[in-house]
Amino acid sequence: MTLKSIILFYALQICLPYCVCPQNNKDISNLNKRTEINSQAEKDWIEVDTIKTYFCQSPKELDRYYNSTFLEQRRFEDEIEKKRLQLAEAFLDKHPNDKHYYDVLKYFFHYLFEPKFISNKIPDSTALVLNQDSKLTKTNRDFFLSQLRALPIDMAARDRWLKKGNELVVKFLESDATLEQKAKIEISLMGRDLRIALLLYEYLNLQKNTMESTYWERFDTYYWESFRLRLKTLLFKYPDLEEMALFIEQLITIVSRQYLSPVLKETYLQYFLEITDSNNSNANQKGIKAVHTMAKENLKALEALRGFEVTKPLEMTFTSMDGNKIDLKTMRGKVVLIDFWSIRCGPCINEMPDVKALYDKYRDKGFEVIGIAANGDSEKEHVLEILKRQKVDWPQRLDKGSEATVSYHSLYKITSLPTVWLLDREGKVVDKNARGVRLEPLIQRYLGLN
Repeated sequence: MTLKSIILFYALQICLPYCVCPQNNKDISNLNKRTEINSQAEKDWIEVDTIKTYFCQSPKELDRYYNSTFLEQRRFEDEIEKKRLQLAEAFLDKHPNDKHYYDVLKYFFHYLFEPKFISNKIPDSTALVLNQDSKLTKTNRDFFLSQLRALPIDMAARDRWLKKGNELVVKFLESDATLEQKAKIEISLMGRDLRIALLLYEYLNLQKNTMESTYWERFDTYYWESFRLRLKTLLFKYPDLEEMALFIEQLITIVSRQYLSPVLKETYLQYFLEITDSNNSNANQKGIKAVHTMAKENLKALEALRGFEVTKPLEMTFTSMDGNKIDLKTMRGKVVLIDFWSIRCGPCINEMPDVKALYDKYRDKGFEVIGIAANGDSEKEHVLEILKRQKVDWPQRLDKGSEATVSYHSLYKITSLPTVWLLDREGKVVDKNARGVRLEPLIQRYLGLN
């Protein structure tokens, strides 16, 4: 997976399915033939919606991609992204009143439709560096980032794309679309700009010396300031939209990731808590109240997090997917397993039957399990399907769902899965890798059954 794919996975967009290869280049046309098409607009929509996940024409082409040079790989990706963008733009220009216009407009701002705009003319000295074996970049991150920075960009083409996107948003905001749709398109536009800022920042591969912390704090505050102000503007433009809380929380989480600007997390949360307090004239509107609650709960969780490993019991309160209130304070006296997982983590899912067997065996003796799924509302049905198939019957939290005011995966910096914590009877974290053959002896030990 490229660095861009890793970063952009988190960048405020609902992730589309993974890119795949059709069996041959007739797949799209065959799909059109199999589908009853009543208009040219419907045909164009199917083409846009289908091509969004196609990456190559055949498995052989995919093999050639993996065995090509760095520059060849980036050009290959660029051409695919340009093709997607061209189809989306053509649809938007040809079918402004079609029922799929809103969906295609969201695609226009999605990272899969975002070209690199690599220049056709590259100096020989630069091409020599960029045409090295792409496998070298897998073992040398600094070299990989230097190659990304060296890619010559066709700024005229890129500026045209930016201008086109801005114009499309202005036009859409003047239409009779719903307020929620307009808000989401503005969020998509901001997502585009955030990705650009994220990539430029990440490409620098900054080594933040602790002696320079004051400098970097000032740098980060200035670098992200425009996004904070845009967030504020969007919040008060759409004060009744509850989803603004989730969006703002996601952006703060992205910007404050460990390799970006972690110092800003508390600052931003405090800012949004203050501008949404009871003194605000819009304080009773749904979106404002949701943002206030989100900021308050995140700040509370950050405070509880300080020093919890050494001196304090873990605090965690949420509504599970079945609607029940879960509070770790009420579980004091029991040994609790917290399973951080995701629908994309095969080992997490494969281990559930083993945890289920231990849950059934020791539940009556004081053993409890809590699941924290790192997914949002769009994946809810998939989460439920997995839980049903694995016969899981302990409480589950949808960590990035609309009901969640705090993301525990983000709060506790869960960067790899599976991650399984074990809490003793006092509620303190006593093990952060409580899985596999280690789990049952740990349960017995902290239940006092040895």
